Amino acid sequence: MARIREGKFASLQTKLLWTALFFALFLIGRNIPIPLLHGELAGSGLQLLAAANVATGGDFFSPSLFSLGLGPWMAAAILWRFLFIGKFVRGRKIPQTTEDRARNVFVVILAVIQAIAMVSRYEVSPIGWPGDAGRALAESIVVLLLTAGALVVAWLAHRNEELGLGGITMFILYQLVFTFVGNLDSLPAAVAEAGESGILWVIVLACAGAIGFAILSGVREVRLHVNKVSIDSGYIGVSYLPIKFNPAGPSPIMYSLALLVIPQSVARALGAVLPGAETGADRFLDVWSLAHPVGFIAYLLLLFGLTLFFGLLTIDPRETAKRMRDRGEYFDGIPPGAATLRHLRSRVLRLSAISGALLVLLTGLPLAFLGAHPALQYLLMLPGTLMIVIGLLWRLREEIADTLIGKRYDFAFDTRVREVRA
Repeated sequence: MARIREGKFASLQTKLLWTALFFALFLIGRNIPIPLLHGELAGSGLQLLAAANVATGGDFFSPSLFSLGLGPWMAAAILWRFLFIGKFVRGRKIPQTTEDRARNVFVVILAVIQAIAMVSRYEVSPIGWPGDAGRALAESIVVLLLTAGALVVAWLAHRNEELGLGGITMFILYQLVFTFVGNLDSLPAAVAEAGESGILWVIVLACAGAIGFAILSGVREVRLHVNKVSIDSGYIGVSYLPIKFNPAGPSPIMYSLALLVIPQSVARALGAVLPGAETGADRFLDVWSLAHPVGFIAYLLLLFGLTLFFGLLTIDPRETAKRMRDRGEYFDGIPPGAATLRHLRSRVLRLSAISGALLVLLTGLPLAFLGAHPALQYLLMLPGTLMIVIGLLWRLREEIADTLIGKRYDFAFDTRVREVRA
């Protein structure tokens, strides 16, 4: 007796149900408070934390089980890629289980660091024993809870990517809406201040440009003509390799903020753990801020660099060139192999550089006014927020379209298991 597995894509309704379940669990975790933390978030660098909240789905200002959000997971994903996609592992086959364990170790380490940094900004009620011993025990428990919460959020996002719709998109979109609602009361005063200072027109132009760029990134693409042996002809049609105008999408904005928080968290954690390190940590935190030239320039560099990085990661010129060579495919006038790799990498880098420059211009440079007008942070970040919203919604739209197409051809992709008698 043989067992034959037939393929079947999950229906849109099934994916929506899974997403609703994971989202409900996310909301429950967001509303489980950490009782040992009291007071309000204190210390320097709060502007960067507020920006990272929007991009990572966390909430450092209201301590809860899921306060760290997806920040540790997003930062770990980038650091893992930086460390292990280069020459160090080129040509080596690393088992998937080893990759997953190493990435999870990264997530745990970063979550512990961010949890310690967050706890150091609040008042902690001692438990068990009075004085420093009870406070240390309470802080350890809170760090453990926050770390566990970050791992659960990462697991929910991973499972939603496998079974539901949107992956991390749903959690970040929720935070964007939540932040918008939270800023509604102060929005009129911020608009008035921006108008009086002459910054409003800069914000309006940047928002209009960001919307146009986000839409253009979704609808426009560069098509590289691909010749296929025995396929490309006037009777059969033409084959192309499509590359989006902005191959990276909105990811550089979100991941730049997630990465920018890491040095801040490390400095804050070291200042809280090591005796005598607090003064040096405070000095670093004063400059590692979006309102300071050092932090501002670091953000712009990250934004541009990650646009190049995500562009290459999305297309993967090396793997694409190898696949084309194996299939007997080639571009016009370019031989397969190394020449194809160089040509493809050049085209991707060129598009990514243009996209990176536009991202810096439209979403990064408006933050130059943040130092003089800290109350306008939400408005100054609005172009980047609009880019993220439109980009994530566009991805969600494409995923829904792919799901509906898969459902249409489910007769060829049925995953049911049936028995066949020989």
